[in-house]
Amino acid sequence: MYQSFTGSSRRPRQVNLSGRPTNPFASSTSPAGGPQSAIASAQQDRERRQRERERLHASNRIQKVWRGHSARRKTFRIWRQVWDQIEEEGSSTGKRDGGTGAYGSEEDALKQGRRLMLFYDPKEDARRLCWYGMRVMATASPQTPCAEGPWPKAYLNLSRACMAALGASTSKGDSNSDVNQTVLNISAYSIRRVQHLPREDAIKYYATLTSLETQAANESLQNALVAPLQSSAEAYSGLAILLSRPLAPQMLELLHSAVDNSLLCKALAELPPSQTTRARSRLWLLGNLVALAGGKGSTTRDTAYISAVSTLLGTLADDVEFEGQPVDMENLEFDSQVLSKVATGLPLNIWLNSTLRSLIDQNSIRNLLATGEQSSAANAQLLASYALTLLRSFPRRADDIRMWLYLGPTSQTSGSTPATQYFWNATKFNNTVFSTVHADSRKVLPLLKTSAPAASQRRDDWTVIMVFLELYTFLLKIMDDEEFMGKSDNRRSSAISTPEVAELVTFLKNLGFTLYFNASDLQDSSPTLSERDAGASSLGRHFGKPSSFAAPEPEAIAESEATKTPLTLAGLPGLTIDYLKGLVTGLLRAIYERDSRRHFLPQDHWLMTERFDMIAFIPGVVAEEESRHMVQDAEDGELDADDGESDDEDLVGGMSGRRGAASGYAAVLRNQNAREKAQRKASRKRYLESVAPRLEILQNMPFFIPFMTRVEIFRQFVHLDQEKRRNGYTDPDLWRQSLMFAPNQAGIPPRDLLARHHANIKRKSEFSDAFEQFYDLGADLKEPIQITFLDEWGTAEAGIDGGGVTKEFLTSVISQAFDPGNENIEHTYFVENDQHVLHPNPTALEDLKGKLRAMGLREQQPGFKAEVRSLLQQYEFLGRIIGKCLYEGILVDVSFAGFFLKKWALTGGSGAAPLESGYRPNINDLRELDEGLYKGLLALKNAPAEQVEDFGLTFTVDDLVADPSHTDGKKVVERELVPGGADMSVTAENRLIYLNAMARYRLQVQSAPQTSSFLKGLGAIVQPSWLSMFNQSELQTLIGGAQAEIDVADLRRHTQYGGVYAIGDDGQEHPSIQLFWQVMHALPDADRRKVVKFVTSTPRGPLLGFGQLNPRFSIRDSGSDENRYPTTSTCVNLLKLPMFKSAGKLRERLLAAVSSGAGFDLS
Repeated sequence: MYQSFTGSSRRPRQVNLSGRPTNPFASSTSPAGGPQSAIASAQQDRERRQRERERLHASNRIQKVWRGHSARRKTFRIWRQVWDQIEEEGSSTGKRDGGTGAYGSEEDALKQGRRLMLFYDPKEDARRLCWYGMRVMATASPQTPCAEGPWPKAYLNLSRACMAALGASTSKGDSNSDVNQTVLNISAYSIRRVQHLPREDAIKYYATLTSLETQAANESLQNALVAPLQSSAEAYSGLAILLSRPLAPQMLELLHSAVDNSLLCKALAELPPSQTTRARSRLWLLGNLVALAGGKGSTTRDTAYISAVSTLLGTLADDVEFEGQPVDMENLEFDSQVLSKVATGLPLNIWLNSTLRSLIDQNSIRNLLATGEQSSAANAQLLASYALTLLRSFPRRADDIRMWLYLGPTSQTSGSTPATQYFWNATKFNNTVFSTVHADSRKVLPLLKTSAPAASQRRDDWTVIMVFLELYTFLLKIMDDEEFMGKSDNRRSSAISTPEVAELVTFLKNLGFTLYFNASDLQDSSPTLSERDAGASSLGRHFGKPSSFAAPEPEAIAESEATKTPLTLAGLPGLTIDYLKGLVTGLLRAIYERDSRRHFLPQDHWLMTERFDMIAFIPGVVAEEESRHMVQDAEDGELDADDGESDDEDLVGGMSGRRGAASGYAAVLRNQNAREKAQRKASRKRYLESVAPRLEILQNMPFFIPFMTRVEIFRQFVHLDQEKRRNGYTDPDLWRQSLMFAPNQAGIPPRDLLARHHANIKRKSEFSDAFEQFYDLGADLKEPIQITFLDEWGTAEAGIDGGGVTKEFLTSVISQAFDPGNENIEHTYFVENDQHVLHPNPTALEDLKGKLRAMGLREQQPGFKAEVRSLLQQYEFLGRIIGKCLYEGILVDVSFAGFFLKKWALTGGSGAAPLESGYRPNINDLRELDEGLYKGLLALKNAPAEQVEDFGLTFTVDDLVADPSHTDGKKVVERELVPGGADMSVTAENRLIYLNAMARYRLQVQSAPQTSSFLKGLGAIVQPSWLSMFNQSELQTLIGGAQAEIDVADLRRHTQYGGVYAIGDDGQEHPSIQLFWQVMHALPDADRRKVVKFVTSTPRGPLLGFGQLNPRFSIRDSGSDENRYPTTSTCVNLLKLPMFKSAGKLRERLLAAVSSGAGFDLS
């Protein structure tokens, strides 16, 4: 409020009672006598008095400590004098430095020892300790009691005093003096007489000895190292400290004779984690343990040893390059110059490499189960963990390890169980994970995550399951169908029964479905790089590029997902979900392949349609395909530069793909960079899998979905690709029209572009003309083509190609090029087996080279190389032609061998499972190549061990190739299956290796260039990921049509009529047409197929019915003369049928026509 006016203009006086100055420009120093000054002064006085009290208290304490110290020094000096006097009086010689005689009694020795411990100082009394120790050693007798009474403690105190003396000398750098040698001898003597050495003292004992710089050749140190091991089990806890550093071979030899292996392994299991935190220490501990307790000649392994090695090896699997090139250095030098400079990717030196290689020695692996076959579930888990760790650490020897486990103990016993059967029993019984997954696919996801409850037990269960899956996968590669079905007389068969296979398939189905369909949920549970590194924030950074996204863009959708680290299986180190996914996929495919041949499972056992909304399944798959293409197109530009930096990089999921460590530090760093790039690629692949779960299932486990559904999806994919490539114009005429009005593409006028898709084809030269005119099109062969046929005089045949002539062209090229006996082709591209199915001619390339050499050409000459290149290009073009037929839905009458079609299905593409993206030959596939060879190898496989060498085989194979210089035009060429194979006999031990090498050579290596070229051409037209939706028999159906009986009713519904036969307004069929269908219904299926082939050039109908036939099945009249035969124009699927009036006459003429081979435009 405003104050009232009082009538006075003088300002009211203000009184300040705070003691603070009111003038802002005045000095801030308080007046000397102000209240604040008094308070501050009082506070300073209190602090000064407190400091005085503390100074006085500290002075008193210092004086007290000094008085005590002085008193103790005086007392110790007196005690020393007394001790010295007693020693001088009691010495037999009377000289302190020269006499080492015994004490008068053990009681005197005990009293002198107690006196010594009263004043003992390791820096001043080391010589007194030596004197006393020597006299005690002379006094005590072997019968001196040490288990009870005062002596055990006395010897322990003496040992502690010795360790203190050694520690003091080490700190002064005088670890090799004569006093130290005496102290070591006394220490060895005293510690040997302590029966119950405390664990802490054992650790300190070996830690002190380890710190000495004395070399292993020193006898005193050697005795001291061995001494505790002879009397105390606790000493092994300390020995582990010594073994965590590099040791000279002489030291190991000494320890080897004194160490109790079981006690050492038990001590390692109880070792504090702080003692083995560094990978470098764990590596030396592992190497020294194997050198001491491994025993290369041993045939059995103690469970404690297996547990210790498995634990150490498991912790090192990700940090050490066990299969790299070893460094040629001694242990001590290698440790200081190499291992001390790197933290991960540790190389091995020659000694470590040689020592650790004994872990994968054949005898040690084969006898792993020698003592464990009647063991408990815990033992099964231990052995499984050990086997899995070996596979993880030595991936290049993985097949050898699996084979040796399969072969079993070197000395068979009547009750021995094969390893596969042993781990299957452990998997099937008392395994919570297996029973849960087998029961319900919806309960699988929590079991795969690290955060699941009871994680420890789950890890043990998963370990046993993983080893079984590894072994069974290997077993299926070498097991023939008879043994698989349990019909073999092999006394040690590892097969499991058919009902058990059904259980296993159910388990694998439920597990595999979750791994693919719930990939995004699994990714959500894995940590991101940003959780480990705050700087990781963008997709570009994860792939090695600088961050360039300021705001969320379509390219950045995958950012958080792509930075996820690989999720491990239930927390098991090194065993990632990707590794499990590849293992499950491969095993399921292998069993499905067997079931496709032998049909031992119910028809619908493989389907998992109950987990899908099948009504929306096809649209969902098509949407995922479009989304994947969008993501790939957005990211491919980012990854091109990164991929170019390492052309030799070959990412292989799971546990293979290791690189050899080099001998230098720089090479180790290069390995680390390569590993990081591989991780970035794997992250990108995991993200692509998570955005398209249905596609992943179709490409990796297509048997979950009905075959006809997959065929519809295939046609949808083709239609989607056509729309993308042709700018929405899928009709050939509309596409050509749009192209004519489009601007020049890459400087090429539209008319020239269309001309590239037109060819003049001469009869009987279809393949050579097509190759010459269409090879340069490459993937553009997908687009509509136009064909003009020329007769033998070069005159163009009448007709306009509206699609029918193209069909005739494609079927003509295929019937010519795939006919082994056709004289109109230059080479025999494909050959038949005993079942008259085709596969690439395995000697085609060698036959050509032989002919060229006979003509005088040499392999380095341009003409020679050009001919070889041309042959491979022709194989590539044949692949494009088959791909064109699949792309356009044109059925062709050609059958391929199953093993060849398997290579189509396993080309995989980017969506294939890790480790399962390629064809793997096996003995069963040889049956489709050469029945005689298959039977011979089967006889070798099942022969008794003592009869194997009677076959007289070596690791070689004979090829019959063309050579015009020989009279019969052929010569035999011997090739080695393995290096040095000519000098390597086939024995019972290596016959499985021989079988695998032979199958690999015949099925894969021999025809590899031809097959690769064919698949390259096929993949240019039809994406490999589309083909991976089908197995080999389904692919054959896709190529040639369904094997089911011809559905006449379906054919009749989708037939078009022309000419007189055209249906009028009354909707009634012509009488001759009615007779035709009456005859077709009455014909047996074999004759129906002949009719269908007569009209369409293939005896089988389209997979989705005759409504998918393009052009449609058509009938038109060809006159009223009943003596004429029906004729066809197969290019347009047209039957020209005379107007018959009787069914008998129609049947007679129709069958005569189809049996005579009448075909294209024959009237």
